[in-house]
Amino acid sequence: MSRQYEERRDARIRELRERREGPMRRKRRVQPLLLLIWIAGTIALLGVLIVLGFNWIFAPRVMSWVEENPGAIEHGIVQDFVEWYQPDAISDEPASTEQRRVTVTIPDGANETAIGEQLFADGLISSRIAFHYAIISAGREGTIAAGTFDLSPTLRPSEIVATLQGQEFGPVTDVRILEGLRLEEVVATFAASKMTMSMEDFAAILYNPPAGILNEFPFLANLPAGRSLEGYIRPDTYQFQIAGKNATPSFVVRQLLTEFEKRLTDEIVAGIQAKGLTLDQAVNIASIVEREAVVPEERARIAAVYINRLQHPDNGITNGLLNADPTLQYGLTTGELRPEGHPLLAGTEGGFLPVDEWGSAEWWPQLQVPGGEVALEESLLGYQTYTQPGLPPTPIASPRTASLAAVANAPLDQGFLFFVAGCPDGVRDGSHYFSATLDEHNANIAKANQECAGQ
Repeated sequence: MSRQYEERRDARIRELRERREGPMRRKRRVQPLLLLIWIAGTIALLGVLIVLGFNWIFAPRVMSWVEENPGAIEHGIVQDFVEWYQPDAISDEPASTEQRRVTVTIPDGANETAIGEQLFADGLISSRIAFHYAIISAGREGTIAAGTFDLSPTLRPSEIVATLQGQEFGPVTDVRILEGLRLEEVVATFAASKMTMSMEDFAAILYNPPAGILNEFPFLANLPAGRSLEGYIRPDTYQFQIAGKNATPSFVVRQLLTEFEKRLTDEIVAGIQAKGLTLDQAVNIASIVEREAVVPEERARIAAVYINRLQHPDNGITNGLLNADPTLQYGLTTGELRPEGHPLLAGTEGGFLPVDEWGSAEWWPQLQVPGGEVALEESLLGYQTYTQPGLPPTPIASPRTASLAAVANAPLDQGFLFFVAGCPDGVRDGSHYFSATLDEHNANIAKANQECAGQ
């Protein structure tokens, strides 16, 4: 009995002990897992804090340092950091879409950091780092030379670098020269384009073409000394590289003259010679026709009127006077706006209109008084074709090839000396009535006045 009792007691004790120690054993098995979770959470939290601390505190300071030292982008580790943290800082994107021309002068001895600062201050680049990165990507460190350049914020950093180094590169732009523009308007058209050449240098060549350019084109061989290229810039849509060696003022002028030469056919030349005119006289007349004609079919007849007046000054009616309003407009605006560098105004006093403002000027204003009463400066009296016989001193605008052909094909045999704008069926459509005698002309004036009453 005693042994059985002891065995039951021991069993009972073991049972109670197991009951008491069971939760403790389970707790001990759980403790290592909790410890691992705690350690992992601590490490993760520490990592988050490190990343946030780097992004919020350390990385901005590093980026600020790179912005202050953009040349550091040449180091691989700095490039890697910028590409990770702020990739836009080295993107080859234009600073803006604003189409404007900014003249930049790079002084002798300027380093790339100073040049980048200058471009950034002028709004030509949005990131000095991108400018340095473009230099490094092109492998052109230390190759930017001093000089004056016309740039635009629409250029990419790589294109600006190419421009400053005088390189040739691919991007091109269309430049449309409208019919009947004077040289200042041609310059303004290029200034409004994406081209980066110096517009002042471009204007200087147009006004005072060097002998080297004149000698390249036989049709300019007899151009009067000191004459500009007024009238010899053919209206058309051209394609030019926006920068580089194929976008310099001299290259562009040569291309424009080449296009004029291409369209100067043997038939046009023969027709001009048959009229007893020189090419320069024909261009002069064609420029007036360009400003007068509205209906294409009338160009040759308008040309005939001016040629007949020019070649028959003793007809007792017109006395060699062209009576052309566009020449008055040309003389007025030349005298009032006085574009800087204009050869007719060399040495004169007075204010000059900067090249950047040529696009906003009103070059062809309506006359406020009858043609004979328009007063021009003494140096510009040749454009007063109501009082001064003969052609004006220069062409007044850029004629299209059709206007030059109209001069070559003018029907002189019809003896036209007059024309007046009419209003057929009461509509002012730009057409004219032509006549050979003063009586016919007066009758046409009366007819036009009746038709155009109320217009």
